[in-house]
Parts: sequence; C-alpha cells; structure tokens
Amino acid sequence: MNRDPIAGGVWAIMMLCTLIAIPSCKRDQGGAKDSSVDYYTCTMHPSVKAKDSKTKCPICSMDLVPVAKKGAGGAPAPQHDHGGGSASTSPSSGLSEFSVPVERQQQIGVTYAVAKSQALQLTIRSVGFIVPDKTRHWEFVARVEGYVQKLNVTSPGELVELNQPLLTIYSPDLLTGERELVRLLEARDRAGASSAESSERLIEAARRRLEQWNLTPKQIAELEKSRKPDEFLTLYSPFKGIVEDVAAHQGRKVMVGDHLVDVADLSVVWLWAEFFENELPLLRKGLKVAITSDSYPGEKFSGEIGLINPFLSEQMRIGKVRIDIPNAELKLLPGMYVNIELGRDMGEGLTIPVSAIMPTGSRSLVFVDKGEGKLEPRYVQLGRKFGDVYQVQQGLAEGERVVASANFLIDAESKVQGAVKSFEEAEPQADMRVAEAKGVPLPAEARGFYEPLLASYLAIQQALAADKYEAVASQAEPMRKRAEAVAMSDIKPAERADEYRAQVEAMKGASEKFKPSNLDEARAQFGLFSEPLIKLLTQFPPPLGRELNIMKCSMWEKSPGRWIQASADIANPFMGQKMLGCGEKVAALKAIP
Repeated sequence: MNRDPIAGGVWAIMMLCTLIAIPSCKRDQGGAKDSSVDYYTCTMHPSVKAKDSKTKCPICSMDLVPVAKKGAGGAPAPQHDHGGGSASTSPSSGLSEFSVPVERQQQIGVTYAVAKSQALQLTIRSVGFIVPDKTRHWEFVARVEGYVQKLNVTSPGELVELNQPLLTIYSPDLLTGERELVRLLEARDRAGASSAESSERLIEAARRRLEQWNLTPKQIAELEKSRKPDEFLTLYSPFKGIVEDVAAHQGRKVMVGDHLVDVADLSVVWLWAEFFENELPLLRKGLKVAITSDSYPGEKFSGEIGLINPFLSEQMRIGKVRIDIPNAELKLLPGMYVNIELGRDMGEGLTIPVSAIMPTGSRSLVFVDKGEGKLEPRYVQLGRKFGDVYQVQQGLAEGERVVASANFLIDAESKVQGAVKSFEEAEPQADMRVAEAKGVPLPAEARGFYEPLLASYLAIQQALAADKYEAVASQAEPMRKRAEAVAMSDIKPAERADEYRAQVEAMKGASEKFKPSNLDEARAQFGLFSEPLIKLLTQFPPPLGRELNIMKCSMWEKSPGRWIQASADIANPFMGQKMLGCGEKVAALKAIP
C-alpha cells in the first residue's frame, strides 16, 4: 500500500515536537515558583528570609516554610499543605487573632484544656541532713585535773543507759575538795546552833565547787552521809543515748578543759532543710512535715517545724528551717540524707495546665480557642504553680479553652502570620551588647585557675552535644572543684574588685548545684551554670590562650540558652544530636596572651 509522502512528513514532525515538549514541560513544572509565595522563613526564627524553598534555617537548620504575598490590607500568611491561616486584630488582648485550620491542628497534635476552678494544694519539697538535737547532746570535758583510771565506753556507737558509768578519773584535787566538805560538816556538827548560819554558807560553797567538778547531787549526798572522801570521780550518762565520740585514753593525764566523751540522745533528731525565699512565707512553726529516706523505701517519718531561720543566704536566696523528728527506733542517723515534703491548703483558684503557658520573657502567653480554628494570643497573670497546673490571677475566665499541647508550634504559626511579635528577635542585640562591654582584664596568674575550669566546662559542653551522660558525670566533680579553686584564689582585678568577687561567688554557687543524674538534668544545670560564668568572663576577661565562642539557642527555655564552645561550628549542648546545629554565635572571648 502506497502512503501519501506529505501526510507522512507531517506525522513525523508532530512526533518530534512531542518528544521535545515532554522534558521541557517537566522542567517547567519542577522549576516553576508559586506566584503567591513571597519568601520562605523559619517558624522558630521569623527574621530568616530566603527565596529558595530548599534553604535551611542558618540558626536551627530546620526546613523553611512559604509565606504568602501580602494582599490588600492583609498580613502575610504561611502556606501549608492543608491550608494556611489568616490574622486579624483582637481588640480585647491587643494581640492579633489568627487562624490555624482544624486539619493543621490535628497534624501538629494540638490539644485543649479548659480553665477551671479547683482546690489548690501546694506541695513543697526539699532535702536535708539529719543532725543530733543539740539540747539532747552532752559533751563531757575535764573540770578537774587528774588521770583517766577506767574507761567504761571505748568507741562511738555504743548504747548507754541513763546513769550508766562512762569513765572514772583519779584526782588528788577532788580528794582535797571532798575532805574540805567533810571537815565543814563535822565543824558544823560540833558548833551547834550558834554558828549554824555561817557554817551553812561555807558548806554550800563547798557543794557548788564539787558540782562544778562534775559530781552529781546524788554523789554529793552520799558523801555527806558516809563522810568518806574519795579520790575517784565517776562520770555518768545524763540520758539514754549513743556514744558519739571518745577522746579520753585510759591512763592518760587530763587537764581542765580536755575533751573526754560525747553522748547524744537520738530519740529526737533535727533535720536542717533549705527552702527558697518565696516558699518561706508558707511555712510556720509547728507545721507537720513528711520525711522519706532511700534507706527505708516506702516508709514515711513525721516531724514538725521547730525553727525558721529569718536570715537568708545572700548568694543562693534560701533560708534554713529546722525540723524536729521523733526517732524512738533510732532509724534516722546523723548525717543521713533525706527528702522532705509538706502540703498547704491554698483555697480555690482558676487553673490551667503548665503545658498551656508560653513564656515570653517577663510575661506569660496562652492561646485561647475562639472556635472554627481561630486562636487568640492572650497575656495572663499567673499565681503559684501547683504541681502540673498554674493558678491564673488575671486574663482568663472560667470555661475558656486554651491550647495545652503543641503550643510552641502554634506560636511559630502565629509569628509567621504576624500575630505575635517574637520576643527572641530583640535578644541577640542584648547579647551583642555583652560582647561589646568593656571588661576589666584579670592578671596573668589568673590563667592557671581559669584554663582548668574552662577545660572541664568545654568537656561537658562537648559531651552534652554528643548525648553522652557518662562523660558529663566524669567531669562534674572536677568542674566543681576548679570553680571552688577560682573562688578560693586571691586573684582580683585592678578595679571593681567587689563586683568581681560577687560574680565569682555567683559562679561558684551555680557550680555547686551541677550534680545531674541524667542528661535532662545535666542540660538544665549546665545552662544555669553557663550564665554566671559567661557574665564573669565577659566582664572580667582572664588571659586565655585561644579565642572561645559564645553561642545562643533561642529554642531553649530553661535558661537564657547561652554557652561557650571552642569550635566555630555550632554544637548545641541543650538540644544534642537531635538539633546539633541549632543556634548562633552572639559573642566571642578574645585570646589574651
């Protein structure tokens, strides 16, 4: 069959055009940009803007999200697979109401809680050490010169009964004193009633002298009855208790004032506990306290507050409280570490879960459900924290619903929509002011103290970044000791010496609290130690052999989120491996030869 040559040519041209057009269309589809997208930004750092959707956030390395172009009079809104949101001003709060579609809320795991009134039970916890009751502790010292004739107790821990002999002292001076009393008694008997009054005064003086030499009233009465002086003085336990210390040695001479034996009555013991200054107003003398010890799992002891010391520690802002504990079975021993818990009924109040609070520096924010996906950011005034809830003093009404989970993601949505001004945006400027502050350099000998401290600190920073708790724990004690060495040194700057000393004490106090039992505690305590250390090093720079970097993570909540590291590449100790590169450099500690 013969084909039309013209038709065949047209068919070939059409096939060729189709083959060329297919890859061209694919390129257009892959490289075309959504005309509604203005730029791409980070939900945690809205100051980041990029044109390329594949760009990562330079601060936290998170994927960027698209932001739509502004419409007529509208605010920019992010574009999501399930629909974006829109912002509107809420006159009641002064912040902007915004929308997050229900599908999007389900995707990011948003849950709600209702603000409700409930009974408020405040639980206060602390720790402390058991010590002997000083009113039930007796320290025997030699009140007369002599020799230890016999030791009835030889070592700490021995149980003694009331009036049990402890030791016997041979004393010629005692013999002289007893003979004098006997002589006065015999002289009174011979003189009769005529000089009875003057004789009684002399006899009473002789009795008091013997009492001062540790003779008991019973021993003196027996002497007066028998009229037989004795050169041996026996010391008796004044109560049932435990021998705490034996300093005397059999046969050794003792002088007046020498320490002999200590006896403690442990049927009642003291517990000294520390409470924060905002907890002290809730305590009162006589308040019942529950005590637990790891030595007795599942067992609770009861005590009551016996004394509240009104003098606070200036550095730590804590006060000491003495708790009196009955201890008839002698289970609680001096030096034992115990836990304390007490409850106070605080009436009723409006509450919301702790997870509903978004801290924004000096104020607290919640997201109130307005229905149909609309949320209103609202500042609230909080009262005390009661377990897993906060008391709300102002800003919410009973029955209102607030976001209780995923609120950080909701906050990110609101920031991108322009609903809430991000409080983090201003913080880097404050950090740079620290970097630019004029410090007073420390003398050359400071290097020998600060470089070992920084070596331990940097080792902990690297271990936290690598999620290695064992490495953190191995450096905790060296870092505490090196911080103490800095505090104990006589290093001081040429000026502002008092301020330097206060900064050092604050740093040392924070180091003493670095005793983590897991990675989470280590990160929180590391952040609290980093702040006073950075403040000290920037205001009073020591001689350093290398430059160090001060970094900041804006996502960290438990402290300002700053740390020191040697490397220029961010290694976030707060986020660890899950977000190792999150953060930014905010300052530097220059090398000083």
